[in-house]
Amino acid sequence: MRKKTTALSFIGLAFILVGCYHIPQTSGAPTDTGASQSAEEVTKTDESMDKTTGEVTRDENTVTYTDSGFSPKSITVTAGTKVTFKNASSKPVWVASAVHPTHQLLPAFDQKGTSKPGESYSFTFTQAGQWTYHNHRAPGKTGVVVVQ
Repeated sequence: MRKKTTALSFIGLAFILVGCYHIPQTSGAPTDTGASQSAEEVTKTDESMDKTTGEVTRDENTVTYTDSGFSPKSITVTAGTKVTFKNASSKPVWVASAVHPTHQLLPAFDQKGTSKPGESYSFTFTQAGQWTYHNHRAPGKTGVVVVQ
């Protein structure tokens, strides 16, 4: 009888330890739900798992390019913010400032090449303004980065 009690105690302790390990840790900091922003102004958030720490990381300044175009169509950031353009489409994408084909609205904002499906391109916006961009390979697919 004593062996059964010890074995059950050990199993119970194992369950408790495993359960504590899997409880998500929170910082206690309030979170902004973005409810006061319109759907097109809300920054897209991608989540990924850091394989070394096991923590979920969020990339809040990401625009995703799909076969339908850029999403979100408009993103608002502060000056000095890096925005990443992820290619989730079935074709290469070339992100560049308007106006097609010269890219002269913000000449530095030009990928000058393509990202294959699954790849990304990042640009740090340092100048305030409203920067329209497009896929150079499909100029009708456009978006806007508003830098405050």
